[in-house]
Amino acid sequence: MNTGIQLELITRQGCHLCDQAQDALAGVIARFSIEHPSVSYTVETVDIDQNPKLLAKYSDEVPVLLLNDEQIAFFRIETDRVLAKLKELV
Repeated sequence: MNTGIQLELITRQGCHLCDQAQDALAGVIARFSIEHPSVSYTVETVDIDQNPKLLAKYSDEVPVLLLNDEQIAFFRIETDRVLAKLKELV
């Protein structure tokens, strides 16, 4: 069994792609939770403009999705790809 999954969605206020990414990620999490109900995970949304370190690294790529601190998506969330990445961890 896994040791936990950490998802971090890096966004910015007023970003329409960020809103779409949040919706897409919610759909992925819903599917993943149904298929793997016993797997623990956390999802955190971070405002890039409140974090200088993230701003310096990802400013031109928001939204950015990190899975256990590894960047797995930016600009648009490809739901099937993200779901496959999650399944690799179980």
